[in-house]
Amino acid sequence: MTVRCSQGHDNPDGSLFCDECGERLDPQTSDSSAASAPVSSPAATAVSAPPVATATAPKLVVEADGQTFDLAGKSEILIGREDPISNIYPDVDLTPHGGEEGGVSRLHAKIFLQGNQYMIEDQNSTNFTFVNKQKLAPKTPTPINDGDEIRLGRVVLKFQTA
Repeated sequence: MTVRCSQGHDNPDGSLFCDECGERLDPQTSDSSAASAPVSSPAATAVSAPPVATATAPKLVVEADGQTFDLAGKSEILIGREDPISNIYPDVDLTPHGGEEGGVSRLHAKIFLQGNQYMIEDQNSTNFTFVNKQKLAPKTPTPINDGDEIRLGRVVLKFQTA
């Protein structure tokens, strides 16, 4: 079984994003259904994701230096600081972007996809996680959308999906 994106690229069953173009995939659209009905059929449109989940390239941009972290193809992203001694290697390492000086914890926050919505969850960090200046409670998933400001300690990121 394969999952086909709207551009016609075939992907392994269970893929969340297209390997070719990065488009968010609907796991219910399989190769067999794509062969018999167009991907953009009214039924597919009725269950399509809100704008945040149809993005082709979700990313985080560090405000201070413009560094971009591509999040496409990942269903869960850990953000923090690398620490080889503790064997901690987050997907997004903010150490070279002011993470240590800015109070970013080694395992500070997690971004993941819940259904069609991107979520962020503070991992009980020392200096807290903020979304649009609102402090998050630890271990409480919170929705994030295109353009949201995420602050980890004093390091500011922009979440983008377009």
